[in-house]
Amino acid sequence: MELTLSLDHGCGKSLQAQIFEQVRALILDGRLRAGMALPPSRMLAERFGISRNTALIAYERLTAEGYVEARGTAGLYVTSIPPDALILIRDAGKAAAQEPAAEASATEPLLCFAGSPGGGGDRPAFDFWVGRSDAASFPLRAWRRIVNRLLADESGYLTDYCDPAGLPDLRRAIADHLGRARGMGVTEDQIIVTAGGQDALNLVVNLLRSHTRQLCIENPCYLGASMLFSSTSLPIHPIPVDGDGIQTDRLPTSPGSLLYVTPSHQFPTGVMMTLARRLALLRWAEETDSYVVEDDYDSDFRYDGPPLTSLAGLDRGRRVLYAGTFSKSVGAGLRIGFAVVPRQMWDDARLLKARMSNGQAWLEQATLAAFINEGHFDRHLRRLRQVYKSRRDALVAALHAHFDTPRISGADSGLHLTWRLPEGFPSAREVQVMAREAGVGAYALSSGAAFDFNGEAADDILVLGYSSLDERKVAEAISKLKRTLSSGGTFGNDGRDDVLSGVRP
Repeated sequence: MELTLSLDHGCGKSLQAQIFEQVRALILDGRLRAGMALPPSRMLAERFGISRNTALIAYERLTAEGYVEARGTAGLYVTSIPPDALILIRDAGKAAAQEPAAEASATEPLLCFAGSPGGGGDRPAFDFWVGRSDAASFPLRAWRRIVNRLLADESGYLTDYCDPAGLPDLRRAIADHLGRARGMGVTEDQIIVTAGGQDALNLVVNLLRSHTRQLCIENPCYLGASMLFSSTSLPIHPIPVDGDGIQTDRLPTSPGSLLYVTPSHQFPTGVMMTLARRLALLRWAEETDSYVVEDDYDSDFRYDGPPLTSLAGLDRGRRVLYAGTFSKSVGAGLRIGFAVVPRQMWDDARLLKARMSNGQAWLEQATLAAFINEGHFDRHLRRLRQVYKSRRDALVAALHAHFDTPRISGADSGLHLTWRLPEGFPSAREVQVMAREAGVGAYALSSGAAFDFNGEAADDILVLGYSSLDERKVAEAISKLKRTLSSGGTFGNDGRDDVLSGVRP
C-alpha cells in the first residue's frame, strides 16, 4: 500500500510525530479501513527519504495506541474501530474547527485569596511513596539563571496582581507543549493556571456543577479525587477498573454525568485505557450529554514507547476537560498545575478561577514559561525519563531477584508500579507495618493515596513509587523487605515462624 503523507523537515514537530498524526488521521477519517496493511517500515523510509528508525518509532506509537496491530511476519494492519465512534470523532473535529475562540473578558481581574498548602512528616529511610520527584534532579542551574534574569529585568511585576487565569506567556507555553507531547490542539485562552493538579480538579468540578446530576469515578481511584467528589452533595457512581481501564459498559445511561478518569496510567493500578475503551467513553459522553475530566498526572513519563495521545486530544475539545500538573515533572514546591477547558467555557472558567484566587505567583509562572520556551523543559524531561526508567528497571529487577515470579502492574510509565503479593504472604497492611519497622516505606492501596468506594480495596497489593530512590537504595530497600518477610514473624495461629513461600532463598 502507498501512503500519501506530507512531511515537513523544517517544522518544529518531529518526523515520527508527523507520520503518526497523519496516519492516525487517515484511519479516523476512514481512508485507511480495518484490515488494510501499512507499508513496511523500510519501504516507508525509502519512499520519504527518512531513517527506518523514524518510521519504526511512528509505527510503534500507532501500535501502542491501538490503531494498528502486528500480525507476526505479515506486518502491520489497521484495527477495527466501530463506525459510530469514527463518526463521533469526525463530528467533534468539525465542531471544534467551526467553533470560534472565545474572546477574553475585558473585566478587571477579581481579587480573591487561596489557602496555603501544608506538608512535612517523618519519612522512612527508604521511602517508596508515590509521585515524589527526585530532589537531586531539579534543574537548579537553569532555574537560577532564569530567576536572576527576571529579577534584574522585570522585577516590577512583583508588585502587580496577575491575571487569575495565569500568565499569558505560561499559558502559551503550556498550549505549545500539549500540542507536541499530548496531541492536543488547544489555544492559550483554554488554559487556566492553578495551584497544582488538585486545584485544577476543584476548578473543573465547580465549573460543571450546574450541569452535573451525578458524579462517576473509576474505582479504585486517586484519594484526592474521591475527597473532592465526596465533599459535594451529588450522588457518586464508582465504576470498576480492569486490565483495560474503566469498564465503560458500567457507566450510567442517565444524562448529566461528570466522570473522573486517569486513562494514561490509572491511579493506582497503573493500567492504560485501551483505544476501544477510550472511544466507547467518548461515545457515552456524547450520548448522555456528560463531561469527562482527564487527570493526566504523570503522562510525561512513558518508558516503553512515546507519550500517548491524551483523551482530550482524541476528543478535540468537546466533552473532555483536562487537568495537568508540573509537580511530577519539575517540582511540587512550585504549586503550578493547569486545567484545559472547552473554548465556550473560557469566560466562566476565568471568573470562577478569580473567585478561587487572584492568580499564582508571577515569578514562578514567568520562570516556568521561560524554562519551557527556551527548550530547557524538553531536555529536562528527556533526562528524567532516563533517570526514572533506570530506577524502574532496578525495582523490577530487585523484585524478580528476591521473589518468585512477582506480579507487577503499571510499570510501562509513570512514577509508581503495583506488586500483588504472593499467596501465603501477610496482608499488604501487615507488610506495610513490618516494612516501616525495617526503615522501608511500602504502601498498601488503602495507604498509598488510593481509595476504594466499596471499602473493598485489595489487601494483597503494594504501591511502590520509585522516582525518589536511586538504584542502590531501591536494591537495598527490596533486600530489606525480603529479609523482613523471611524472618519477620508468625502469621496465623499455629505459632510457627516459617519462611514464606514466594521468597527466594
